[in-house]
Amino acid sequence: MNKVNKLPQSNSNKIELKKINALVNKYLCNFITKKYFSPFYDKDGNEISQNEYSKGCGITSSTLSKIKESDGYNIPLTTVYSICRFENCSLQDFFSEFEKEYGTNIRP
Repeated sequence: MNKVNKLPQSNSNKIELKKINALVNKYLCNFITKKYFSPFYDKDGNEISQNEYSKGCGITSSTLSKIKESDGYNIPLTTVYSICRFENCSLQDFFSEFEKEYGTNIRP
């Protein structure tokens, strides 16, 4: 019988996991902002407004503003997917590039 290693469910561990999740979200938002939002471009490479970009992605402009905040926000995978789809980038390529920049073991 194989034993599955489980993370201890102590309060300090839960706090640590929340910190790690917040940091991953911050890094994801900062990565997206740097890669796609500085400035915004349409599919033809023309610079466009945030509102035009939001319509193309199917994401509200206020969500794009949250992503652009320096501390980021708790970004859903569906939002990342919508941006990648608009940018014609696979999730695999996106996360591979993200891991090259930030590594695979993000810790506070």
